[in-house]
Amino acid sequence: MLPRPDRRSLLLVIVLSLFCSVLDAVVFQHKYKLFTGGGFLQPHTFLLFSDRAWYLLAGWLADLTAVVCAFMLYNLLCRMQTSSRSHLWFALIVVLFQLGHGWVGGELYQYFGDNLDWQVLANLGGGSVLAAVSMVLTELSLHLLPVLVGLLVGLMLLYCVHLAFRRYRAPVADGAQWWRYSALLILVLFPLQWQLLATEQPYRFGLEKKLSQQLLSGLLNRLTDLDLDGYGALGALADTAPFDAALYPGAMDIPGNGIDEDGIAGDLPSLPAAGPDALRMLPIRAGQHIFLVVLESVRADALFAKQDGKAVMPHLAALAGQGSYSENAYSHTGFTTSSLKALFNRSLSYHPPQQNLLDALQARGYQLNVLSAQAERFGDVLSSARLKRPGHYYFDADSALADRLDPSLNAGSLRLSEQRLLRQLQQRFAQVDWSLPQFFYLNIQAAHYPYHHKEMLPLLTQQSISRQQMQPANKALLQLSYYNAVANADWLVGQLQQLLGSYQLTKHSTQLFTSDHGESLFDDGFLGHGHQLNDTQTKVLMVSNRDIDYPPVLGHADVAPLLLATALGLPLPPSPTAVLQVVGLVRAPQQIARIDSRGRMLYDFRQRHFRAGDAAAWADLAELSVIDQARALQLVQSWGMLRYQQSELYQQQLQRR
Repeated sequence: MLPRPDRRSLLLVIVLSLFCSVLDAVVFQHKYKLFTGGGFLQPHTFLLFSDRAWYLLAGWLADLTAVVCAFMLYNLLCRMQTSSRSHLWFALIVVLFQLGHGWVGGELYQYFGDNLDWQVLANLGGGSVLAAVSMVLTELSLHLLPVLVGLLVGLMLLYCVHLAFRRYRAPVADGAQWWRYSALLILVLFPLQWQLLATEQPYRFGLEKKLSQQLLSGLLNRLTDLDLDGYGALGALADTAPFDAALYPGAMDIPGNGIDEDGIAGDLPSLPAAGPDALRMLPIRAGQHIFLVVLESVRADALFAKQDGKAVMPHLAALAGQGSYSENAYSHTGFTTSSLKALFNRSLSYHPPQQNLLDALQARGYQLNVLSAQAERFGDVLSSARLKRPGHYYFDADSALADRLDPSLNAGSLRLSEQRLLRQLQQRFAQVDWSLPQFFYLNIQAAHYPYHHKEMLPLLTQQSISRQQMQPANKALLQLSYYNAVANADWLVGQLQQLLGSYQLTKHSTQLFTSDHGESLFDDGFLGHGHQLNDTQTKVLMVSNRDIDYPPVLGHADVAPLLLATALGLPLPPSPTAVLQVVGLVRAPQQIARIDSRGRMLYDFRQRHFRAGDAAAWADLAELSVIDQARALQLVQSWGMLRYQQSELYQQQLQRR
């Protein structure tokens, strides 16, 4: 039987652990409504009493384990010569540490939701974790001063408490007993919590935000990582081959080597021979003027939507009626930068094998005109797609810093209004030699989160929603503010049509309008984009003023040959029969999906299960029907091939050939 610790020490540990748990619960609820409904980019909540109770109990166990271990280390550092005064100092350090983490960590998780890992941070930050964090810090700067004042006042109060106990040094000699309690908690109870509860959603979503859970799971992962491949024996990403460093969750599967490195659906088959490039198959000549317009964050269903009986996008809807539109166009990732790269580079790979759209246009004599309301250097789109080229026109938010909507100079925050973009467009139209074939790329930022800016026109409403109001209870106000922002994007589409008409270019131009991704507005339980592979977040606009026979499914990577063939007046080249989708980075995704004529097949790397449709239940590969098993294999293989083709290993092999 374990010896009983000093009553004061036991009470201190229990009180501190309860303080950490209660503070986390309050902060999480305040930041993103963990117990009443989701916030921006948050896909999970605790709505049942049983879920809340289990989460709070599991969270307290993590906090208790962490505090007990910290208390043991504190005793060792004090050489077992502790006192009531040193106990107070220990308590103050824990409280301050927890308060700091609660604020900073809470803000980060509120912004990034379930995607707060380094891979998805990099994706949302345009390829850079630092850029993503910088975006959040820009948001926090609005509230930084009152927080600093609050922390200063708190420190002064804590110091006053310390002074009140400066002479109280009664010894507490029970430090040697605490290692036993630490070992019991960290070797028995916490591993059970981590393995049985914290691997399942929504518990994993909530627990992974806790500092204690992060520290303890990281420690246990290191202790149980026998083959030193970065993955231990416990948790959602447990290593099924603990003695083979080449096999672990997330390992890259090498095609055709007979080894299933990642443990998903067997070994990849050998790489197929590369087929002809659809863009290179088109004749080397110019056609009509081309206008490619990207409307930030506009859902596909906004095209014919109405708000209080008024059309949200009357101009684009009219174009769709006169020309054509696709009901099955998708973003591959649900993020802006990766969607733009897919549009221009025609691939999700870092090393796209297909011809770049602008390269193809330039080879056909087109004058390139880029006008963007965002900073295209964000996420490396500018250099990756080579948007800025000698002898061609380029304008983005970096070109008009004095007209930016936000005072921040962060690349992810730079935006220009629709009115400012229109003035630049009018100026460029007046400069262009229209006897030469022209290509215009426009990027309109009106519907970008938070769905309002200071120069927005009140086309549908004069009321906008604040960030603090964005919760399920205000879903109607959120939708109204969002649709008004979309209407502003459509207003600029209408201005473009007037401009084309004034220059008598309407009949001599091919226009294609798309969006980079959709947006959840709590209508599917979520807010934001990029963290769920569903139609709300990934189905996009695809509208043209020309009559186009769109393929059954269409991704951003398939747009370039379709657009150029239409401008040339030629039949559309063969297009892929499926669209690959990814949450996170290609090399380290959270989810992947493949959309074909039968719908969406998903695979979740955290649950290691498949789902044959958005409404179907998660299942193992063997539990799927024969047809769905074949679709699941196609999904894993198409993702595996893409991942391998963009790897450095494959690039090195290409260089040796």
